[in-house]
Amino acid sequence: AAPMEPLSWGTEEVSAFVGNQSAKVLFSGLAPGFAGLFQVNVEVPENLHEGEHTVSIRVGGLVSNTAMISVGKPRK
Repeated sequence: AAPMEPLSWGTEEVSAFVGNQSAKVLFSGLAPGFAGLFQVNVEVPENLHEGEHTVSIRVGGLVSNTAMISVGKPRK
């Protein structure tokens, strides 16, 4: 299993897209406490409207399958 600390960052360049917009990657690497699970944390773009949006990840030039995410109103 990957250690809880320090985080096990990946070595490949990772980019993410939510609703066909570039999303900021906050973390990409081995998921803490799990064996063989790669985790990517992203920040949803601020100007994305509410509703269903596609999500995809690119790692080292390879693109993931497309998934869907539901975006709601921002918390205040």
